[in-house]
Amino acid sequence: MLAVYKKELRQYFNSVIGCLFIAVNFCVLGIYFMANNLLGQSPSLANVMNNVLFILMIMTPILTMRILAEEQRQKTDQLLFTAPVPVWKVVIGKYLSVLSIFMIPVVLSCIFPLIMSAFGTVEYGESYLAVFGYFMFGAACIAVGVFVSSITESQIIAAVLSFIILFLTFLMNGIVSILTQSGTNPAVLLKAFDFLSRLDNFMAGIFDIKEFIYFLTVIILMLFLTYQSIMKRRYSVSKTTLSLTVYSNLVIVIAIAISVVINLFVGQIPSLYSEHDVTKSGVFTLTDDSKKFMAALDSDVTIYVLGTEEQMANYDYKEVVNTLKQYSELSDHIKVVYKDPSLDPNFAQQYTTEQATIGSLIVVCGDRSRYVPTSDIYETDMDYQTYQSTRTAYDGEGQITSAISYVTTDDLPKLYVISGHSEASLSDFSRLEQAIKKQNIDTEDLQLLTVEAIPDDASAIMILSPESDYSAEDAEKVSNYLKNGGKAIITYNYTEAGTPNLDSVLAAYGVNHINGIVFEGDQSHMMQNPIYLIPDLQSSAMTDSLISSNLPVLVPQASAFSVSDDSVPDTAEVDEAVQTTANSYLKTDVSSADSAAREDGDQSGPFDIGVYVTDTSVSDNAAKIAAFSTDYLFTDQMDSYVAGSNVALVTNALNDMIEQKLNATIPAKSYETSMLTVSYGTAMMLSAIFVLLIPIATLAAGIVVWYRRRKR
Repeated sequence: MLAVYKKELRQYFNSVIGCLFIAVNFCVLGIYFMANNLLGQSPSLANVMNNVLFILMIMTPILTMRILAEEQRQKTDQLLFTAPVPVWKVVIGKYLSVLSIFMIPVVLSCIFPLIMSAFGTVEYGESYLAVFGYFMFGAACIAVGVFVSSITESQIIAAVLSFIILFLTFLMNGIVSILTQSGTNPAVLLKAFDFLSRLDNFMAGIFDIKEFIYFLTVIILMLFLTYQSIMKRRYSVSKTTLSLTVYSNLVIVIAIAISVVINLFVGQIPSLYSEHDVTKSGVFTLTDDSKKFMAALDSDVTIYVLGTEEQMANYDYKEVVNTLKQYSELSDHIKVVYKDPSLDPNFAQQYTTEQATIGSLIVVCGDRSRYVPTSDIYETDMDYQTYQSTRTAYDGEGQITSAISYVTTDDLPKLYVISGHSEASLSDFSRLEQAIKKQNIDTEDLQLLTVEAIPDDASAIMILSPESDYSAEDAEKVSNYLKNGGKAIITYNYTEAGTPNLDSVLAAYGVNHINGIVFEGDQSHMMQNPIYLIPDLQSSAMTDSLISSNLPVLVPQASAFSVSDDSVPDTAEVDEAVQTTANSYLKTDVSSADSAAREDGDQSGPFDIGVYVTDTSVSDNAAKIAAFSTDYLFTDQMDSYVAGSNVALVTNALNDMIEQKLNATIPAKSYETSMLTVSYGTAMMLSAIFVLLIPIATLAAGIVVWYRRRKR
């Protein structure tokens, strides 16, 4: 086998074909690496590997067309039948020689992530998994080409047939989608010949054992068929009986059946065990919160997907399909049903009045349901120059777990949002509103003037920065609610008149509101502007998860709190959770301040801008208050700057206050990565090396070797 391997490898380099393949393949890789990574400054190598697959459809037939067809044309294949080397070793030796040629540009491409790492952060796992997927795809294409070359003596016919077969594997997913539009039918079996879709997981950052086994069985089966093709000619030369041909056909059928059975068996392995997520943000991995919740699920839930699996793939909703598969594998109580809108266009109207779109979900349990649109599943960012939206994060797990919790819970907690004092509306903070909805907390506006006391069904209340002060009666209603073990989220903004009556609610727990604006004097604790604070976080129920994940918060235009230890009741504990540095200062008379610089009369820090109060005076129901000295930190823009950390302060507090069984604050998983910083000159220099220098040098070396042998 080694002798055959060396002989074939020499022939490839002696005939220029080997060097031509290496040069063209690496040149195309270099072009896409230049455009996507060096000039486009993207750290993702998967896009490069995905885009160059077409070159294998063109170059593989050229590379494999002579490997066995030429043997037949020159009648040297007779030597295969009489050689002391078993035919199967000849087949493997020839295949490995072609594979070695293909491996050279693949191995060279492995330096791309190393080069990118010099200009930014690169996820090596994702990059090298994409390279591995490209290699497996190419190895399968080569195996097909070797088999086709074994059934004809014409190199041209071998090349054309190989191209047609590979071209069909590229188109197979679309062909199956067209043929199965009216529902499941036998045409779905054609998916067994779909090479391209098998790469989706590899390119997305998932090492999929099922797809690896698929490519491996394709390679082995194609080589076995090649062996049988050669052996059939050997029978013919030997004038063997008909029984040998029958035996050979039977063996081929058995081999195909074994391949099918192996893939069917492997296909039954749950995705939780067969798929290994190597992405940085764990896009394809469920969190422990979801797993624990699903383990305790005891109600039957149906998740309807608006669209077929083929439509989901066409819309690039692979994350949703993967996530749903994991949910159904985690619990027998979960059933996932794909609904083709063309067959049942009015289905979604039973559950929602919204215009349902492909990829949206409807989660149903008994009489309860929740509609989850794709706009909630995928967070996007609009480029107003090109008017194109880009996906920035995937929130499928958070939305699905929240929806399952919602439809399986009869008694939902209620949050009353106080109004009537020119407070901000919860709808002014869409990310905060969405996060509270995600926690399955019902919200309702409440005017204190219309009630004698805060309703008994209040799980918590929210006061969003009133511009006018509370009356003494309204402040007393809030105080009485808290004395009885109530829960409250309270935010302030700077107001010239102040809010002394509302301030008295917190003052009862030793927390005093200071009406003014805090400026930060430490450059490392501000974002460009001294009123855009990046405070230090101290341990508390609302900050512990952020501290453990090393996530910052951004607090603009904040007033301040001070905690008077002498005034804190013996039954209360005040966590000074969010603090500015000692270099900060506070201006109380903002309108008459001459500048943002520190002036005489300014109060010196540090200041508390977020506190968490727990009062256990009611032993069976502790009062809890999360207070923030500004509501600007909950605006969508501020929250997006810190990837949702600001809103997490509230959701963490609510989880602690309401004691939810499910921590529904599962964060959206970001797609965003830090871009590479490659200068134009450096990018062009590296591009010249990969696109021109290496390919031209390789091709020139092949031509020189070929020319010298021709002259002999």
